[in-house]
Amino acid sequence: MASAHLTRFDTIQPANIEWRNQAPFNSDYDDVYFSTNNGLEESTHVFAKGCQLETDWTNREQTDFYITELGFGSGLNFLVTADLWKTQISQSNQNKHKHLHYLSIEKRPFKLTDIIRALRCWPMFSEIAEELISNYPSTSYGRHQIQFKKLNLTLTLFYMPVEEALTDLIKESDLQQQKLIIDHWFLDGFAPDKNKAMWTESVCNNIAQLSREGSRLATFSVAAAVKNPLKQAGFIVTKRRGVGLKREVLSAVFQKSLKTSILNNEQLTHQVSQQQKQASYINLKYESPWFNLKKTTGDNRVAIIGAGLAGCATAYSLHQKGLKIELFEAENSIAEKASGAAAGIFHPQLTADMNLNSQFNWLSYLYLLRFIANLSPLEKDRIVICQGVKRLLKSSKEKQQLLELSNSLLFSDWIWDDKNKETSSPDNNLLQTSDRSIFFPHSAAIDIPEFCQLLLNKIPENQLKLTTNCQIDSIKNEKDSWVISCNKTSYQFKNIIFCGGAHSKLLPQFVRSPGNTSRGQTCYLQLPELHQQLKNVLSEKSYIVPARKKSCFQLGTTFEDFIDDQLNEQSQNTILQNSNHLLREQKLPHLSLVEIESQPLNGSMGYRLHSTDRLPVIGGVENLNKLKLDFNQLGNKRITRESISYYNQPGLWVNTAYGSHGLLYSLLGSQHLASLISNSVSPVNTQLSNALSPVRFQVKNLKNNQFNQYSTINNRKN
Repeated sequence: MASAHLTRFDTIQPANIEWRNQAPFNSDYDDVYFSTNNGLEESTHVFAKGCQLETDWTNREQTDFYITELGFGSGLNFLVTADLWKTQISQSNQNKHKHLHYLSIEKRPFKLTDIIRALRCWPMFSEIAEELISNYPSTSYGRHQIQFKKLNLTLTLFYMPVEEALTDLIKESDLQQQKLIIDHWFLDGFAPDKNKAMWTESVCNNIAQLSREGSRLATFSVAAAVKNPLKQAGFIVTKRRGVGLKREVLSAVFQKSLKTSILNNEQLTHQVSQQQKQASYINLKYESPWFNLKKTTGDNRVAIIGAGLAGCATAYSLHQKGLKIELFEAENSIAEKASGAAAGIFHPQLTADMNLNSQFNWLSYLYLLRFIANLSPLEKDRIVICQGVKRLLKSSKEKQQLLELSNSLLFSDWIWDDKNKETSSPDNNLLQTSDRSIFFPHSAAIDIPEFCQLLLNKIPENQLKLTTNCQIDSIKNEKDSWVISCNKTSYQFKNIIFCGGAHSKLLPQFVRSPGNTSRGQTCYLQLPELHQQLKNVLSEKSYIVPARKKSCFQLGTTFEDFIDDQLNEQSQNTILQNSNHLLREQKLPHLSLVEIESQPLNGSMGYRLHSTDRLPVIGGVENLNKLKLDFNQLGNKRITRESISYYNQPGLWVNTAYGSHGLLYSLLGSQHLASLISNSVSPVNTQLSNALSPVRFQVKNLKNNQFNQYSTINNRKN
């Protein structure tokens, strides 16, 4: 039986597109996406003008605007809106501080080949279209977030059913102190008689729940099946003159006081009873109040502790949200501890049930690939050591399971059977195929210190302050701010983020959950005869990276539970022996036993921090005193709604415990944290967000009546 997670992935399938008269036609819904004669005029008239975008963007006193579209389709509405926004922000310097968040929900996304063909129907939008094409995600379940930095625009694609996406946005909003409000709605699904799921009362009520007084909505359809549920949800509906073959189109404005119900007396009595219960008590079967977050306000500076992968990625992501960064590092320079390896490799690691770990792994993989794809050739050359990773799995059975999963979820562009892979270079033919080998063509080996430096280089000098050789002595709360004491100097911030590693003395103050530490060591190998034969990464128990210096390879890495801050000869021999086994199987040059034992100690080492569930720890630092006070009798008493509060320590955040996936996880994890801090839509859904939250471990203890009795920082009362 398929898991619930895998079932969600299976629900997302590419749109079944036929091209008729140069226009995309969906054979499942028996309808066209746009008209080649006046599609652009229709989109502009119905949605841009129907929602009065230009007027609202100019007159409303806000810096962040949210549009949610039901039905991304060919992307035409996005192109029109993005181009209009581009004109808007270019009109004055004041507009340059505004940001547009475009959320689009699609259950049947276009395949890449179809989206390319569709977008190129509109050459007047070629610059925006090409950027979308270069960042277009896989047609897989989840949220996929794309930054259009030059436009101050974020596109978040929700590849999931519409009800699920809206419900998820409501959950995300409920956990935030500042609720998510959608300013404009584009309802662009197929007609109600062909796509009933998008026009239900439930969908319209969810739209209303995410709207405010004055939120605008537009759609092509004027059918009663569209108008009636919108009216009942609280929208004032207006018919407008149509365009092209459409005589009339629809616009609407939300007014909460107009929300009505057409329930009969029995249903109404039941609903009132349920509402009374809901108002009085928390329903913990459906609600998770312990994830509630309170934010701090009044300061756009953020302190980050630790300048490794997590710290540098967090600085980069927060800068994108308009925040100024002060980065504190205990060592002489950035990326010296666990992030100091000269090379790190990344590739997806998926389980057969696509559990939460696999989902975060896959989304992180796609996010990192998009980041690399947007680098300049010079930047890529600086950080990418080599592209392509060949991994040998434990058995041919495990390989077959991965290939079957990949094929069923349409991941085959990213995961190849090594026996059938296309070769980008004739040198690859020198490698032996195996019944247990997989090839990841887009995966790569990355120079980690250079990657960290590149992230910081993308932040203007006046937006980033780096303080090295800073051993932080304490962090204290003073008058709703946090004070860092470092080398007899004090620094005061509203927000502090801990991105430190396994051996930081500050770790117990920020992470109050059990975890594991593993020691990792790498080594360098000179083997000239291997240089011409190995162009891709080889990976099994150890990995072998063709380094930039001729004939020099980096080998790694160990997973050890002892402490030794120096390079260890036995550890190095283990790496060399594992690598030898891998090279012999590939019929490639390798060392003799004598050569292994005579190799000089040469490499790097560091300590990784792992959580017990192997997911990172990302989010607000929990307030354990409040958790204990409100939930210490969980399961033994009903919890009143009025007693519920927020359960983080405002201004304290954590982003750590990446284990051996720091390179892969750091960008998506940091973007998620930046979204929490800035109160914007996250690139991961609520279920994943909660799975990453630091409080998750205490929730487990609460449910097992084993609450961890630690004190908060300073043991302060809230």
